[in-house]
Amino acid sequence: MASQPTTPKLKELRLPMSRVKTIMKSSPHVDSIAQDGLFLVTKATEMFIHYLAEDAHTEANKCQSLDYKHLAEVVQTNETLEFLKEIMPRKITVRQFKEIMAEKEASLRSSSSESSSDSDSDSQSDSESTSGSESVKVDADNSDSDTNAENGKTPSSDQSDSSDDEK
Repeated sequence: MASQPTTPKLKELRLPMSRVKTIMKSSPHVDSIAQDGLFLVTKATEMFIHYLAEDAHTEANKCQSLDYKHLAEVVQTNETLEFLKEIMPRKITVRQFKEIMAEKEASLRSSSSESSSDSDSDSQSDSESTSGSESVKVDADNSDSDTNAENGKTPSSDQSDSSDDEK
């Protein structure tokens, strides 16, 4: 009986194990990696890539090529791939992005006009709490007063400082 050498096991892989090992070692929680564990992670990665590519190819209706938009569509529609939604978002055009940002800005303006009686410090803390989850564009007029308030200056004292510089 011929014994099976371990080298055919390595030929089953298409991804280089050295690259996978480098990626795994980039984690601060990983000190050493056993060869069997490395093989399993590499094989699982290949199987995941194969699954993602097959689903995207099916989604693309058997097109001749597989594009990013096909992969992103699979990620956005498949619940099991939810962890990749931020990494692989759907592609949008610049025009669509500008429309989305304009809608967000309009909704922020309408919500801020309802609470216009709030003090500057309250609106500043509100904007800080929303900026953690999404980026918010601030008007140029408001940003000057916010930065002055952070520096302890009022708009009138800021003007007097600039008039002193001119003299």
